[in-house]
This record gives sequence, structure tokens and C-alpha cells, in this order.
Amino acid sequence: MRRFIPDTFADHLESRPGTLKLAGRTGITWRGFWTGIFLSFFLAIGAPYANTAMHATFMAWDFNTPGAIFLFLVLIGLLNVLFKVAARNGVWALGMAVVALGAYLAYYLPQEQFDVLDPGWWLASFLVVSALINLGAVLRGGSLALNRADLVLVYVMLLMVSALCTMGMSQQLLPIIAAFFYYATPQNQWEEKLRALFPEYAILVDDGEDNRAFFEGGEIPYGAWVEPLVWWAVFLSALYVVMVSLAVILRRQWMDRERLAYPITQVGRAMVQGEGQGLLNRFFTSRAMWYGCAIPLFFGSLKALHHYEPALPAFNLSWGMPYVGSQVLQLRIIFALIGFSYLINTSISAGLWVFQLIAKAESEALILMGVISKQKFVYGIAGQPYLAYQGGGALIAMVLVGLWVGREHIGGVFRKAFGGGRDVDDGDEITTYRSAVCGLLIGFGVMVGWLWLMGVHLWVAAVFIGLALLIFIGISRVVAEAGLAAVRSPMIAPDLMIQGLGANLVGTSGVFNLSLAYIWCADIRIFVMALLVNGLKLIEDLDRRSRRLVLWGVYLAILIGAIGSCWMVLQMAYRHGGINLVGWLFKGGPSTVYN
Repeated sequence: MRRFIPDTFADHLESRPGTLKLAGRTGITWRGFWTGIFLSFFLAIGAPYANTAMHATFMAWDFNTPGAIFLFLVLIGLLNVLFKVAARNGVWALGMAVVALGAYLAYYLPQEQFDVLDPGWWLASFLVVSALINLGAVLRGGSLALNRADLVLVYVMLLMVSALCTMGMSQQLLPIIAAFFYYATPQNQWEEKLRALFPEYAILVDDGEDNRAFFEGGEIPYGAWVEPLVWWAVFLSALYVVMVSLAVILRRQWMDRERLAYPITQVGRAMVQGEGQGLLNRFFTSRAMWYGCAIPLFFGSLKALHHYEPALPAFNLSWGMPYVGSQVLQLRIIFALIGFSYLINTSISAGLWVFQLIAKAESEALILMGVISKQKFVYGIAGQPYLAYQGGGALIAMVLVGLWVGREHIGGVFRKAFGGGRDVDDGDEITTYRSAVCGLLIGFGVMVGWLWLMGVHLWVAAVFIGLALLIFIGISRVVAEAGLAAVRSPMIAPDLMIQGLGANLVGTSGVFNLSLAYIWCADIRIFVMALLVNGLKLIEDLDRRSRRLVLWGVYLAILIGAIGSCWMVLQMAYRHGGINLVGWLFKGGPSTVYN
């Protein structure tokens, strides 16, 4: 019998050292941080610009993170290739710098003014500065070309920004905290019913003119935004520290002990491992990749051209099919999800279909039996509250069982954090277990204290934060194990607290403040923890020093993503008027919070 190593595994063994030498360098370098910082900022401003100014594809809507993948493809397929070419000698580097600077000046000098909100200007400026930096590096015997460790850092940073730049934070936070005064009318009676529940601290924006300029366009009253954004920055910073800490605490249990598959990570891994000594990344030599790229590119281009010229044909890629009684199966061809589904285990993908059909049948059975809830939900399984409770309970039970299964590892983590556990090694983590546990406990305390200051009963705040974190852990586990690129919780924490415990028990002030939690735990299609859990799978081949540097990259990306995206959303809202941008994010979603 012929014995051989399969090609896929051979590639894995070849790339196992991971930090491939490039120009004498191994591990993460300043070059990775330089590129990661800019691309993070570019994604932070580019993603909200795309879906507001251009009404284009959402670049950071779900866990498939198309914006991050696209920028990473540009990096490995174009920018890194140019830096490798320029690294051959000083003449090549000088030529690239001269061409970049000349083209930049030729395009921008004749213009009387340029738009600082234009992502294209930021990209062009980065290319010019990078070409000049690369010239200096080449003359000193180096280059700006990135090795695999640098690429891992950049990719993880892009994932972090994706979790914040649109749906995950900025386009939820800013419209919601500005919406109350603009949408309050005598008909909805928000002023009469809700104004008395406001905390004494300014966590909502009030510019004195009903925030009209934010929704209709005008000058930015920066003073009105400072205090609310500072308060929310405190809470959200604590939340992200807790998410990073949980990802570190659970990494070894999920990755090494339970051997979760991390299907989504295979995309980033393939791009990183394709980087070698050659000029072109091996990822671009795959025929299957180009075939997979051509099909959605054809249909997407045809759809775009159809909008400009209606005479051109367009294919309908969504259908509704009768199933049982009044139940309808929605069938849609989404090429990105088809691509990610290829990476999913067949038993899981079959289970998704089977249990979707069972859930539809169960919903119809409840209707036929007259078991209909009067409760109304907007997020999760909104149409059938009983299924929402069932799914939410199942998700929480799954998390609790998982924590019980991993009790030995989690116990070791806490022993290590508090001075014991000498047999527990945390050298391969991005931070020590002591730092992770302290981050978890302090962050949890800050969030609970923040809600208490805003008027929520202390025990309600603690239970609510714990419940929300269980849901975040559950969704992160589903993404890591099943590889679902688009997934939401069947029931969100605010609804489970308010509807499950009852408004009387939570208190009127508590109900109001937990409703504001819709900002960070309602339509949770994308968030930091789930993406970081997958990103940490990529650090397996990094040395210990590089792993610790990844933590700085994570926090740096979170900071850049938050500031850059909030700046862009503010600018676009006041320039064009929020009501002219994304309807749900600037009207439907914010109104839901206060209704």
C-alpha cells in the first residue's frame, strides 16, 4: 500500500513554524503594527461610509466580515507583493516611492479642496507614506514586507474593528442615544412617560434643539456629545475587557481540550499560510478560489448594472415556499454563506435544516392549539415568543453545561490567577491568566456599578450582566464550533430579564435602563468575543513574544475601531442627515428602544 501525506496536511506541516523568515525577521514586528493600525482605521471609517454615503454592501454586518477579508486580500495580493518587489534593491524601492508620490501630487494638487471623509484619500496617503518608509527600510537592508506573524496580527486587528465599526457598536450607539428627543411626540408620550426615568447622569444626547441636526443635517454640537460618550465609553470599555478576558480563559478548553473545529478561521489561515518566500501568495494560485470568486462576482455585477440600466437582466435569488399551514420557508442564495457553509461539518449543516423544519412545525402546532403569547419581541425569534424562550433557555443551558465540562481547566485558571496552580502554564496565551481573571472581575464590577449608578437595582444589574455574558459565550461557542457566519441569539438578555422576571420586579427605572442595553446586546449579529475567539485560533504557530503582542494589537484595534467609526458616523449624519442614511439604524432600531 502506498503511504503518503495528504496535500492539505503537508501544507500544514510545512507552515507549522508559522513565523516564516522574511528578510531575516521572525515574529511580529513594527511593520505589522504599522499596517494593522492603518487598515484598522481604514475599515473603521470605510465600512460606515460604504453603507451610509454609498448605500453599498454592509462590510461588517455578520461574522463573515467581508470588509476585513477584502482588505486582507488587498494586503497579501497587492501591497505585500509591491513591498517584496521593492525589497530587491534600492532602485526598485526608489522607483515605487517616486511613482506613488508623483501620482498622489498629480491627482490632489490641482484640487482646490479635498474631502477628509473620503476613504480613498486616506488610502492614497497611506500608500505614499508607506512607500517612503519602505525606501528608508530597503536602504538599511530591510523592507516593509510582512511575514506570517505580522499578517496574523493584521487579520486579528481587522476582525476586532469589524465587531465595532457598524452593526456591532457605532451605528447602534450614536443613533439610539440621540433618538429620544428627536422622535418624541405627543402621540407616543415619551416625554411624559420616560423623562422622569432618566438617570441624573447625561447618557443621552440633548443639544437643546431635539437633536434635529443629527437626523436632518447641520453643524456638529460637539459639547452635547462629550458627556454621554464618556459615560458610554466607560461601560463599553469594561465590556470589551471582559470579552477579551473570557476569550483568553476559554481558549485552551475549547481549542486544545474539546478540539472545536473553528471553520470560519480556515479562511484567514489559508491566506496567512499561503504567504511564502515567493512573490505571490499561494492563495491566489488556487483555481477553486478563482471559480468561487467568479460566480458571485458575475451575479453581483449583473445586479449592480441592472440598477443603472433596468433593461439588463437580474436574477431573483430569494423565494418563499409553503411548508406547513401558514408557515413559509424562506429560501435565499447568499454566496458568502454558501462559501462558509462549505467549511461546516455535514452533520451540523444537516442539523440546521432538520431543526429549522421542526421549529416551523412546532410554531404551527402552537398556533393550531391556540397557544399564542401576547408578548411582543423585536429581536431573536420575534414571531413566536414561546420558541424564543425555548431557544434562549437551550442556549443558556448549553453554556452552563459547557462551563461544567470545562470546570477543571477553569478552576486551574483561577488557581493560577490567585497564586496557586503552579502546574498551569499560561505562557502560550496572549496575556496571563491573572490578568484575564482580573479583567473579568473588574470589568464585571464596572458594568454592574455603571448600571447601578443609572438607577438599576444592584441585584438586577448583576443578574442582567451575567445573563448577557452567558449569551455572548453561547453565540461565540456556536460560531467557533459550527462555523455559522450569520447567527443571532433566539432571545436577547433585556427581553429575558424584563419579560421573564416581570417589569414590577425589575422596576420602572430598571426597565428604561435595560432597554438602553439594546445598544450592545440586542441585535448581536457581530461582537468582539466571537471574532476574537476565532482570531486566537490563528496564533497557534506564533512564538510566545508574538502572542503577547497580539493583545496590544487587539486593544489598539478596539480603540481605533471605536473612535474612527464613531467619528465617521457623526460626520455622515450631520452632513447628510441620519434619516437619509440607513433607515433601520437611524429610525426603526432607535424607536424600538423607547417604545
